[in-house]
Amino acid sequence: MRALIYIMTPVIILTVLLASRFVTWDAVKGENREALAHVQEGTQFLRTWHLPQAIAAFTQAIESDTRYAEAYVKRGLAYHRSAQYEAAIADYTRTLTLNRYHADAYASRGDTYRMLGDAQRAIADYTASLAKRWDAAVMLKRGTLYQESHNPSAAFADYDAIIRRRPRPQAYYIRGNAYLNAGKLKLALADMNHAIAMEPRFAYAYIRRARIHARRGQQALEKSDYTEAIKLFSEAIQSWRGDARALIPVYYWRAFTYQKLDEIDKAQDDVETANKQIFIFFLEKLKNL
Repeated sequence: MRALIYIMTPVIILTVLLASRFVTWDAVKGENREALAHVQEGTQFLRTWHLPQAIAAFTQAIESDTRYAEAYVKRGLAYHRSAQYEAAIADYTRTLTLNRYHADAYASRGDTYRMLGDAQRAIADYTASLAKRWDAAVMLKRGTLYQESHNPSAAFADYDAIIRRRPRPQAYYIRGNAYLNAGKLKLALADMNHAIAMEPRFAYAYIRRARIHARRGQQALEKSDYTEAIKLFSEAIQSWRGDARALIPVYYWRAFTYQKLDEIDKAQDDVETANKQIFIFFLEKLKNL
């Protein structure tokens, strides 16, 4: 599983492990066993992307104990993954009123504001989360938002701070991408090399490094990196056992990579597969209206 998170979309890289970050304090204290059982059930559904079932289980936990903070914050994540963003924000905000999981609730609400395009509120929530608990993933997301908000100095300050304190592939990847966008190819290449050396299955780093090679006129290296990315995406698709919709970005990115190698038929097949999953998702949403 660890290798797969470097192959999935960057959004999933930063959220797929979130359900396991919460400590079940109620299990330690021995409180409300019925609610605890529902949370444990919901957590398993959340990990396997069975989102309606997860929401139902967490709702049962809340009905058993209306002050069960863990149930709210995890149901918020299930709502977020289901694109029910207003419901997610409501659950995260409720969590904050219960004086539990502040760092997680702020970070998760920041993720949701980011999906809604509210960069200002997302940055504020990430900052509040970091004030409660330093977390490299949260700082990476704040740095990315600073970059998208045309504040490169603040973005690079966050990236540099992470790499100084806890070097990790995602940090090198995101900083390298920022260098690439700024046209600093030598620095971008160095960071992508670091990311790949630390995690050889980091498919997105190969794609970005291929783009760097292309801009440097190194066509053989560009082709080699795109080929390796396709191999990693294919392995991820074959070994994935969760909800098929979680693979939608992987199919799109593999299609992009096939297109770069002029394998147009394969690219079209992947786009059609991804589009089919999106269509199924919206059909299910319509059934629930």
